[in-house]
Amino acid sequence: MKNEYDFLNGSSIDVDEYEEIELTASEKKRMKKRLKREIKPARKKARPLIAAAVLLLAVTPVMIQNETVWASVARIGQQIELLMNKPEGSLSSYKKAVNETATDQGIQVKVNELMLDDGQVLLGLTISADEFRRTALGLNRNTPIRPGELRVKIGNMSFFDSASSIREEPIKNKDGSWDYLYALKLTQADTNGDGKIDVEGYSVLDHIDPNKNYQISAQFTSLEFEKNPGQTKSGNYRDSYGEIKGNWTVHTSVNGSKIIADTKVYPLNKEIPISEKGIEGVLSIKEVRVSPVSIKMHYTFTSSNGSIRGGTDVGVDIKDQNGRNLSESGSGGGTDTVIEMDGEYRNDKDVTMLRFIPYVSDHEKDWSKDLTSDAFNLKVNDN
Repeated sequence: MKNEYDFLNGSSIDVDEYEEIELTASEKKRMKKRLKREIKPARKKARPLIAAAVLLLAVTPVMIQNETVWASVARIGQQIELLMNKPEGSLSSYKKAVNETATDQGIQVKVNELMLDDGQVLLGLTISADEFRRTALGLNRNTPIRPGELRVKIGNMSFFDSASSIREEPIKNKDGSWDYLYALKLTQADTNGDGKIDVEGYSVLDHIDPNKNYQISAQFTSLEFEKNPGQTKSGNYRDSYGEIKGNWTVHTSVNGSKIIADTKVYPLNKEIPISEKGIEGVLSIKEVRVSPVSIKMHYTFTSSNGSIRGGTDVGVDIKDQNGRNLSESGSGGGTDTVIEMDGEYRNDKDVTMLRFIPYVSDHEKDWSKDLTSDAFNLKVNDN
């Protein structure tokens, strides 16, 4: 195991600024808690059937040695890896250090790192606010301000109204700020600059020149915070959260050559007949895309027997060669007879084989079934 000083390689810091903290049993338990993750599905206008998100939590990596932890040191230069439960420095060749801060209304949004992945952009963020603003919002010291809506522009292409996800470090920083990993799907694009989405199912890595550097802007148009119980008039979710409108924009550049070179597309062209408890149709899987960060798959289910509105769900889980479930999140839409889903799955370092397991469920009738007879395997990450 590396000692704590190995985490400082490539960084210039004053170790005296950090405290060595003795952990109590309760603090150690808290440090080992899973990351808090929120999923915001894409806004679907033409296909109102579902805008679903399946949630899984990733375990927070923690440096503990001789019952102590070096506060804040683990964050330096490694935020995206830590928040994704990846090995130290494993994504250094794909991400870019930004370290730019945008301020509006006394609230600072700092983009520490940015990484372009297949179908998404990842931002390592730190959000902080001065005491005046926190008091005005009625926030106590431990209440975080979270990122809200994000618009991303790469060259002449704009991306918004897409599914997004947030991972939040469970423990705030010494200065009262909070760290986040924000992922925005780059699947809905405005390609002609008219402010309207004109392309859905966009694959950004298929449309950028690997030999070109692109100017990229990340604009948060809103932030969110959890209201104190005394400010909440009702018990519903919407009334428990407040929104701060503003403009927090950071500019940098990005090159996709490395991520493009290391993203593999595996044609599958699977057509799987489904007939389970009145759910009948065909599950179609065209391909799976495997990047160093994620595994992505677009699939559709077309019903041949009436409407599939309600609690019906037909989808695909992915496990690795050791039987670990890699499924993370999904978003999609549909009609009375067609479900379309974009599934995202973890690409852990040691994954060498994917096992695809179709499933059928009906939430209203409270049953589900894995269709193991239709499962199939795919070898990946072979260099």
